[in-house]
This record gives sequence, structure tokens and C-alpha cells, in this order.
Amino acid sequence: GLVAGQVVLLAGEPGVGKSTLLLAVAHAYTAKHPGTVLYASGEESADQIALRARRIGALSDNLLVADDNDLFTILGQIDHHRPSLVIVDSVQTIASPELEGRAGGVAQVLEVTQALTRTAKQRGIPLLLIGQSTKDNSVAGPRALEHLVDTVLTFEGERTTALRLLRATKNRYGPADEVVAFEQTETGL
Repeated sequence: GLVAGQVVLLAGEPGVGKSTLLLAVAHAYTAKHPGTVLYASGEESADQIALRARRIGALSDNLLVADDNDLFTILGQIDHHRPSLVIVDSVQTIASPELEGRAGGVAQVLEVTQALTRTAKQRGIPLLLIGQSTKDNSVAGPRALEHLVDTVLTFEGERTTALRLLRATKNRYGPADEVVAFEQTETGL
């Protein structure tokens, strides 16, 4: 379960299935909780996300998709729609216009994470952030990013196999020693 205002960072290498996993989570969440889920993507267009949602059976009238990489636009979407869950894919693609530097730079990643975390905590909205990881499976970007969130999960797997492992490496609200195994198929996990 997610806790109101909880901020979760899901890290993994590109192509491992992080977006697919969180799209499935969004669908499951809309089936059990009132309100909407806002899925904000700076990586893919709304059409690309809709194709994946259709493929894995995750379409829902309560799933809202925003394809933008501007922090203020995403915060505006949160203000406007008042979702019960927010997913940001990925934190390294979002940028604040108030800061110099490109999206994914240390200052941008920290500012974006802090602003989204502040909003989630103030409104009691669970926030799921996707982050890229390096080859040694540590979170890409500043190490301080892990300290800004309540939970850090890593999603691992080789592109050549269907096995995927989800590990909790930090969890303020529960155990941090659990592992979940998934099989990646054409219809999802």
C-alpha cells in the first residue's frame, strides 16, 4: 500500500520495464481508489503511453496522461486535476524554467524532486517517480536524490530474458529487504 504523501523512486536501466510497471500500478490504483491518476511523462508522448496502456490492458477513464517536461506545467496539472496518485516518468526529463541547465543535470533533478515532493506532502498525494539507474544499479544523478524520497525501489533484469526483479532498498513505511519477481510478456508484467 501507498501512504498519503509518500514519495517513491523507482530506478532501473533504460528499457527494463519501469514505465510498463507503473502504468500497471496506475491501472490497479484506479480500480481500487476514488479519483484520478495523473501520469506525467517527459519521455514519451501521450499517444505512445496510450498504445502501451492498450497493449497491457491498462486503459481507464480515471487515468490522465500529460506529456510535458516543464515542471510548472506538471504542477499546474496537479493543481487542476487534483489526482489521488501522481506518476512522473522520469525525473531526469523534467526541468524547472527557474534554473539554468538542462533537464537531468544535478541542480535540475534536485529542484524537480524537491518541488514535486513538497507538493505531494502538502496535498497528501502519493508520488511515484521513475529514475534511470547506472550499470551498477545505483540511481543516476545526485546521491542526495535518494535522501529526498521515502522509498527507493530498483527494477532489474536483462533485456534478453523475461525475468524482472523489483527490490526495495529504502522504505520509511515498511520492510526494505523484499524482492518481487515478474515475467515481462507482450501483455505486460
